[in-house]
Amino acid sequence: MAKRFFFIIVLLLALFTGTLLAHEGREVGEYELAFGWRNEPAYVGFPNGPEVFISFHSDEHGQEHSSDDAHSDEDKLAELEVALQAEVTFGPATRTLELRPAWGEPGHFIADMIPTRPGDYTFRVFGTIGETAVDETFSSADGQFSSVEPVDAIQFPEPDPTLAELLARIEALEAEIAALKGE
Repeated sequence: MAKRFFFIIVLLLALFTGTLLAHEGREVGEYELAFGWRNEPAYVGFPNGPEVFISFHSDEHGQEHSSDDAHSDEDKLAELEVALQAEVTFGPATRTLELRPAWGEPGHFIADMIPTRPGDYTFRVFGTIGETAVDETFSSADGQFSSVEPVDAIQFPEPDPTLAELLARIEALEAEIAALKGE
């Protein structure tokens, strides 16, 4: 009975954690990186941004660290010199964001961003973790973390026009006014 209860708890925890943390994992040197959006799903116009979790990966035999090692790993992560940036690309637009430590969470690094268009975003995470060089590319198109969704999916009772739609209407009106003025 205890085994069944334990199995159910582990299964629920795995399912629950999977829904909360839609991130893509990578091994880089002696580290594991988990990359994704800070808030999933990501929506147009809502504050969000990329985040990276850094941890030490299992030993060569696939053994996890013991609970004593876990405490020392947290201390090691807190002392680790990390200098990472995230270059975000959407279509032809690119911007570089500094990844800063999340307060009180060793190994957790974040940047702020408000995605303005729905679709797939690509992030190139580069820099160093200790002496280890990092240059990894993550894309929401791969399905490990969410693409940016239009906000109308969660608006109620009626969706508002997007900023892009409003700008298009303004440009059309400006063109009509210019035509009427004979410009």
